[in-house]
Amino acid sequence: MAWRSIALIAVLAMVAVSTSCAQQVVPAEEILAKIASDEPVYYDSIRVLGDLDLKSLPEAQVSASFAITNSTIINASFTGITFAKDAVFWGTTFGNASFEKAAFQGQADFANTTFCNASFTAASFAQPAFFDGVLFRDNVSFADTKFSKDAFFNEARFLATADFNYSDFASYSYFAAAHFLGDALFSDVDFSGALDISAASFAGRANFFQSRFSSAGFSDAVFSGPVQFGLADFSGLSSFGGALFAKEANFNLARFSQAAYFSGAEFRGLALFGLTKFQDIASLQSAKFEGDLNFKGASISTMLLDKAKFGKDSRIILNDTDFSRFKAHWNEIEEHVVWDPGAYLALVNNYHGLGWSADEDDCYYQYRSLNQGKKQWGWSKAIDLLAWLSCGYGVRPGYAVAWSLLTILAFALLFWRGDGIRRSARPLNEPAEVDSVPERVTLRNALFFSTMVFLSQGPIDFLPVGRHRYYVILEGILGWLLLALFLVTLGRVMIR
Repeated sequence: MAWRSIALIAVLAMVAVSTSCAQQVVPAEEILAKIASDEPVYYDSIRVLGDLDLKSLPEAQVSASFAITNSTIINASFTGITFAKDAVFWGTTFGNASFEKAAFQGQADFANTTFCNASFTAASFAQPAFFDGVLFRDNVSFADTKFSKDAFFNEARFLATADFNYSDFASYSYFAAAHFLGDALFSDVDFSGALDISAASFAGRANFFQSRFSSAGFSDAVFSGPVQFGLADFSGLSSFGGALFAKEANFNLARFSQAAYFSGAEFRGLALFGLTKFQDIASLQSAKFEGDLNFKGASISTMLLDKAKFGKDSRIILNDTDFSRFKAHWNEIEEHVVWDPGAYLALVNNYHGLGWSADEDDCYYQYRSLNQGKKQWGWSKAIDLLAWLSCGYGVRPGYAVAWSLLTILAFALLFWRGDGIRRSARPLNEPAEVDSVPERVTLRNALFFSTMVFLSQGPIDFLPVGRHRYYVILEGILGWLLLALFLVTLGRVMIR
């Protein structure tokens, strides 16, 4: 029986604790009466009985301080109400709550508040607004809302659609580590102060279309759905460093007036920067791209793309792109740049301006090779093939050296196998009575003879015989041509 006594004591203790923590029930009329008589309102851990509807208040204003914390309000309507002083709802749970067109002239503290259905459409906050740790279980609207001072939404949780369209953040706005499980709508929003939305997560659509940012920090943010920054204007520094874009990231027609930092970001879908203007440095260093990186028609001042990693099928589209400095080594991007003559030549000029000679040569070689492959058979294609074989389109002096050595060896074998050269004079130590018929030369002699013919003219102690005299002329012509190609190509490389 002892264990039953212990269990009963435990149950009684739990009941006592729960009773002490139970919320006191307060009729809504009591709160309305205090507001009507301009008395301060302060309640903690209460449950409001009935609808807390302030629409019938004289002049639609709460003149004194208003605080209901750690409480439960099933239905509340503050539509069009002006809070002349601080309004504090810290830790309170709302069922249905409307703050549409409400005006908060003092501080508004909704930290750690829970809302089921809520609307702040066209509300205005003259002083700092605190929504840190708030939980919105259903759709919430802040459309057309004006935040004149700092707005805090750190670690806020939006379980459904969060609508901030056309809102105005005149000062700092903080959404660090906020979670958007539904769509996050920030279209045509003014972020006049700095925006910190670092480490935030977006499970649905993230729409920042045509919004204006003074300074934006999206570092380490996770975008699981499609992202829209089309026509967005970033007038200050912007950071997307370490951000993850799981689907399409659209920055078409956006403008970055100052530095844009995307270093270490990961793009698993399309990365669209078509017609985007980067007026300062844009850094995509060490970024990862599994889909296409599209800069079609973009205007780029300085792009840092070195050490970026691309998927097997990723493409870099630079068609009609205007860039002053594009810093990415050719061997890092050559397999991904989409063929466009203008884009390739622009990259060649870019590497020349950067002083990256090896990258310039490799890019030009690839350009000529692809351009030659697109041509129909004719004189132009034949000349291109000859330029490729002889000197690597003027950027591979080693090609001319290889052909020179091959030519010397080929003619040496021809002279040796065909018995085409003879000694022209008798050695000084040879007795006079020896037969004067010249002896057949060795392969070593043939190599010596072929080398001298290739470089200038044959040695006087060897003479070609028969048709091999014409081979000497042919080798001499080839020697002049190949030496000229080698010297011109080498000179171009060395002078540069």
